[in-house]
Amino acid sequence: MTPPPVPAADVPTIHASQATDTPPESAAPGALPEPAMPDADAVRPSLRQRIERLTGGSLLAALHPARWGLLVLALIVGGLWLVELGSRGSQDDMTVIRSATLMAMPTPERPQAGAPRLITLPHAWDHSPRLSAPLGYRVRFDLPMRPASAAGAAGLAGLYIERLCGAHEIRLNGWRLAVRGRLDAPRPNECLDPVLVALPPAMLRPADNQLDIILAAQVRSQVAVSEHAGYLSPVRIGPMHQLEGMQRRLQTLHTGVTQALAMLVGAVGTAALLLAALSRLPYLGYFGAACLGWAMLCALLTGAHLPLSVPAYEWLTGALMPPIAVAAILSLMRYSGIQVRWIELSVALQSIVVPLSLLIAAPDRISTITQPWMAILSLEVLVALGVFLHRAWMRSPADFRVVGIALGMTLVGAAFERMMVADEILLPGVRAISIGAVVMFAGMVLRMLQQMQAAVGAAEAGRLAAERRVEEITSDMERNYSHMAEMRVEQVTAKERKRIAADLHDDLGAKLLTIVHTSESERIATLAREALEEMRLSVRGLTGRAVQLGDAIGDWRSEVMMRLSQGGVELNWNTPDDLLMSERAMSARAYVQTTRILREAVSNVLKHSGATHCEISMRMDINDFELTISDNGRGIPMELDGKLDRGHGMSTMKGRAKQLQGQCLVESGPGYGTTIRLTLPL
Repeated sequence: MTPPPVPAADVPTIHASQATDTPPESAAPGALPEPAMPDADAVRPSLRQRIERLTGGSLLAALHPARWGLLVLALIVGGLWLVELGSRGSQDDMTVIRSATLMAMPTPERPQAGAPRLITLPHAWDHSPRLSAPLGYRVRFDLPMRPASAAGAAGLAGLYIERLCGAHEIRLNGWRLAVRGRLDAPRPNECLDPVLVALPPAMLRPADNQLDIILAAQVRSQVAVSEHAGYLSPVRIGPMHQLEGMQRRLQTLHTGVTQALAMLVGAVGTAALLLAALSRLPYLGYFGAACLGWAMLCALLTGAHLPLSVPAYEWLTGALMPPIAVAAILSLMRYSGIQVRWIELSVALQSIVVPLSLLIAAPDRISTITQPWMAILSLEVLVALGVFLHRAWMRSPADFRVVGIALGMTLVGAAFERMMVADEILLPGVRAISIGAVVMFAGMVLRMLQQMQAAVGAAEAGRLAAERRVEEITSDMERNYSHMAEMRVEQVTAKERKRIAADLHDDLGAKLLTIVHTSESERIATLAREALEEMRLSVRGLTGRAVQLGDAIGDWRSEVMMRLSQGGVELNWNTPDDLLMSERAMSARAYVQTTRILREAVSNVLKHSGATHCEISMRMDINDFELTISDNGRGIPMELDGKLDRGHGMSTMKGRAKQLQGQCLVESGPGYGTTIRLTLPL
């Protein structure tokens, strides 16, 4: 079962009285909020609360607009019943004959008539199957005494028999009035239609009228249902217009409504089979098969004219019952999600066993086999229905409502036909079952529409999620493509840098080194040596290889010590051991720029500060590297105050630091020396 979507009406609503009060911000921590004083209007119960207290809430629930459909249906059923009771009117002018003289009519095999005996009507043919001769019913009646004015107003008199099953012939005072079927070959057709015959005034006597009814039919044991056996109900004689109303009412209920509902159930079965083929839901296929079989069975019960003998007709009626019950059971089992192979096979086996047993019992003992099997099949369907309702109640309330409403409408239909018929009901429950099948199919279709709507909503949500996912993937692909393009550019750039670095090292480096070793001028040799060092630094920056901090610090210390010692400045190098042993690396670009900033700072110490002592310290935290250069020189002159960026290469150092997303701070004053702090992110 597919669990159903929760309706909006089932979502609990939090009222103001149920909301959790939060203490004001000014309250002390841990203090309980002061209880609010109840409002007088809130304490006084409202009219709705009083009604709910008196009725337990059931009255308001019953009067809710969502239940008005049931109220209107109950009003219609009750109104029809009251109108039907009122339309029956008075039957003071009606003569009801409830006794008759019965005798076996003579036949070619037995020329003598049977001994007459007095019986009470109604008379059902429940006796021995060996009976083959027609039976004759003779009744005598007198016309009711009425004034001439009343007789004129009443009009023509008529003969009405509510149920006369079998081939028959009706005679009045020796005159033949009506004939139906053949007395030598009776068939179980038109057993549900009341018989109405006009009584011609010329054939009537004021008193002692003789009515003979010759009836030929099958006995109860020869037919699958009791409605097909011979039967004669009480005879009514009265005004024709009253009898016509009674005939129309019963004919509509017994035949018209039954056949109309059977046609509707057949259409429902066809639609269910089509839906099963489209949706591939097995329970719809079984339900459609059950509906089509039920429509065929209703046609046989109402006397469908088929070119079959009476035993074959009754055998077909009994043989259709097991497949219908089996299809209904399998439909309920599959609808509830139960699939037990041995139960399905054992139930389906009845569709073979019952027809075979009917073949053995035909033609004289069909009822003996049909009645027990009908009880067994009905019990099996009720058990399957109970299991389904229990399972649906626990797992799927929506499916429980579908079958529950169908079952309720079946009970309403049974009660309605009981109210509409004052005497014996023919085919009891057949019309009610047809109504239940139609309502159940409508409920299943509505349930499928709800599930389809939910599936469409889920699919739409999935589509939107897929579109968002596609957009995300497309964005990721674009970013990845852009990143790959950047990487490609970087690779090409790095390759070109390496080529340029190799050219500088091989060509320019070789020439500078030659100048250093061959120049006779010391100044030229010194300049060539400095240019060679600068070229090597540039080559290292172009290669792009990261430099370990320990190696970088070693190079800086060696170069600074050499330059300061040549200038007569004492150096105090302060570097922690953990920094020297650190595995952290510095990018080639950061190493080059830091080296140049350090060279510029040392050049300032040598050229402009007049310092005798210089201290260089380094430290590192999680993300930053800090280099501090301090001297005890004269500091920056006052005339350059506010213009530090323009002198001593300060702007160049700050620009280099900014390129590395760092900063370079300068602290100086006349007579206080100069301190440069360089902070770079690693």
